[in-house]
Amino acid sequence: MKYQVAQHSLQGSRPINQDRVTYAERPNAILMVLGDGLGGHVGGELASELLTQVVLQDFNSVKQSTITNPSAFLALTILRAHRVIVSFGESQNPPIQPRTTCVLCLIQNGYAYWAHVGDSRLYHFRGGQCLQRTIDHSSVEQMRQDGLITEEEMLTHPSKGRLLKCLGGPRKPVISLSEETLIQTNDLILICSDGLWEALTLKDISDYIFSDNLEESVEEMLLDAEEQMQKGSDNITAICLKWADKITDHAPLQANSILQIDQDQIWHEAKNKILQNKVKKKRKAGKRKPKKSVKTKKTRGKK
Repeated sequence: MKYQVAQHSLQGSRPINQDRVTYAERPNAILMVLGDGLGGHVGGELASELLTQVVLQDFNSVKQSTITNPSAFLALTILRAHRVIVSFGESQNPPIQPRTTCVLCLIQNGYAYWAHVGDSRLYHFRGGQCLQRTIDHSSVEQMRQDGLITEEEMLTHPSKGRLLKCLGGPRKPVISLSEETLIQTNDLILICSDGLWEALTLKDISDYIFSDNLEESVEEMLLDAEEQMQKGSDNITAICLKWADKITDHAPLQANSILQIDQDQIWHEAKNKILQNKVKKKRKAGKRKPKKSVKTKKTRGKK
């Protein structure tokens, strides 16, 4: 695989940075993940941190050379991250409800698969044009879909921060999955938090990422977004991948269609995986416990 990847994150004017972003690689695949912790709930930065930890753990623990069911893998790891976040919040004293958005993108053998919950976005660019972007799970996005407001009006609407879905809440998240997407040479995949797309136009974003130096461009793009929002800037985070390989000759795994998966079944699998991990940890902890020495009482012989 040939590609370039660059990531950057800014705190903006917020007291802490609740965004998290990272990626991991295998010989034939790369997985990118971004989470934007919700500021209205205690521990948003913990939720996004747990998300990245779970995703990387699941990706690195895959033993097969190829993930044969990419969309199901993404859904499973997102649901497992949700369970871990909820369990963590319940274990605190007093209990808290940390929450986060998420976007995951797996590129494997020249095909891209992504999944998201919330209003952090993924954009797919080709030739300077945006081919597609994820649909936000938010009230204003729903209004736009219904034709009530425009894309520009979303940015200033009073309900722009109201999410319909996230990880870590009391309800099981419903995950949006992409189609299996064949990527071409010089295609760009951009994942970002709302701090970026609320500050810059799509043309501005495209102009930045299609410049020569990807790493410098991503950093400059975020600094521009921070300047545009001035004192009201949110956390701003992005990761961008430029595909430099030729078009793959690998056959598609999912027939270029959205994989219809049973999310209830995936949900049960996620819970079972968490329980199995807990059992393994208890067994390991039990093996590490030192054996108690048995003290014998000394008896005095009669004279």
